[in-house]
Amino acid sequence: MSDTTTAAAEAQEIALSTRALKAFGEAPGLRCGALSPLARISPPDAPSDRAGLLNALTALEGPWVWAAPALLDPHLSVAVLFGDGDSSLVGQYLWPDADARGPGFRAVAGKDDVRLAGPLSDGQVLLSCLDMVSLSGVAEPGPLKMKFSLDQFWATLALLDAYRIALLRRRLSRQGAYPAGVSAAGLAEAWKAGLATVDPGWSVSLFALLRPDLVPSGFDTRVAAVVDAMDGAGLLAKLAGDPGDPLGDVYILGEGLDLLCKAVLAGIVHIGLAVSRLRAENEVETTAIGGWRTGGGFWLADLSTIPLGGTGSVDVRLLGPGYFAGLIEGALGGAGRGSDDGPAAAPFDMATPYSRDALVDALRPAPTVTGADAAATPATGGATAATPEPAAAGSTPMATPATAPTGMPPAGTPAAGPAAGPGAPAPAVASPGWAPTHTIPAGGMVAWVAPDPRSPNVALAVGLPVAVVERRGGWARVVASNGWSGWVDGSRLP
Repeated sequence: MSDTTTAAAEAQEIALSTRALKAFGEAPGLRCGALSPLARISPPDAPSDRAGLLNALTALEGPWVWAAPALLDPHLSVAVLFGDGDSSLVGQYLWPDADARGPGFRAVAGKDDVRLAGPLSDGQVLLSCLDMVSLSGVAEPGPLKMKFSLDQFWATLALLDAYRIALLRRRLSRQGAYPAGVSAAGLAEAWKAGLATVDPGWSVSLFALLRPDLVPSGFDTRVAAVVDAMDGAGLLAKLAGDPGDPLGDVYILGEGLDLLCKAVLAGIVHIGLAVSRLRAENEVETTAIGGWRTGGGFWLADLSTIPLGGTGSVDVRLLGPGYFAGLIEGALGGAGRGSDDGPAAAPFDMATPYSRDALVDALRPAPTVTGADAAATPATGGATAATPEPAAAGSTPMATPATAPTGMPPAGTPAAGPAAGPGAPAPAVASPGWAPTHTIPAGGMVAWVAPDPRSPNVALAVGLPVAVVERRGGWARVVASNGWSGWVDGSRLP
């Protein structure tokens, strides 16, 4: 496959290479939203493929024009996790708007590219989730609930994985039957293994993917102490190990945990759903539900209301298939408005600075300034910046989250030249009192009419002498010797 594969509206999938996506981080003023998967992808060491990205964007048509804003600044993100012991799936669905009125796209990040499939409606995603889990054959159980502190909950996840490892070992050695319990060493092993791999088919890994902010650090060293305390709560019984026994103490599961462990191991279908909505800047609504599908019902834990500080309790409930379907639909916000055949036919529209056309304009090379242009195009320095100021120099993210906006590297290939090179504002007629404070550094710079990356811009030649007369956040207003003025990335003029 080429670095960048493009498609028109009728296509079902496009692939954007990481080299192409790297160009987003180099475009002036572009930043990715708080929910964008690009914020968690490291850019490749290879040069960016701006031409490839431009070709990909200009080829998009119909509902696909919303693929770029959905990827760069999604207002609704739905992560679906699934593992059945043999296979696992970590999928993410993105919409440009928080209510999924527009087209959605499934995003899969690979080593060398990000693939987008779609367009999809929220109803299609709901049906996909329910089909994946398969509600048929699941009984309607009586109500059952177990309550855990947050530490007890993480310890229970380690117990489930340790119990499963012990069972697999017994079967490999042809010992048969379920193990009586798990050892302290097995708990620590299961915890480390769960965090070391991205596999929602294991309980620790599943919930670590759902709420990574709640994962306790160094828990492998104290998980046994937490389980010891659960002994006093009647959830299990501790049998002291013999001196010198490498397994240490052994924990015999109580009735409730024994029922949960055996039910989970009989089905071995792990499921998780994380839904994030961006209602306003820095205001994200999050739903995080995970658990296990068994023949006797769905054992589910809702971590949505637990704050970042990691306090509170976790209820694990046994629910029937009807309740589970309603819970998933509610988490998606009343999914099903869109047609089963795709998004609604009515054209979708919303105000966004990340429209396909705006991105194409931002990525196209800027014209190189000439002496005549500089003299005839005075900048209006009084404009107010409509997007965040550039960050400190040295930032080279694939696309930076809203809390850390990118710097503003050159939008084009500036002309090289001496201190007053060809095409630069002519220094022959200096304005009264003008004295240079800086020269344009290697690689050239882009200057904007206003401290707004959406305003007209030109490229400044290497070595051009300028005077910095004003700073506003990360912006700097520079004046050339003939009185021409423009706004540049101040971090490159220390």
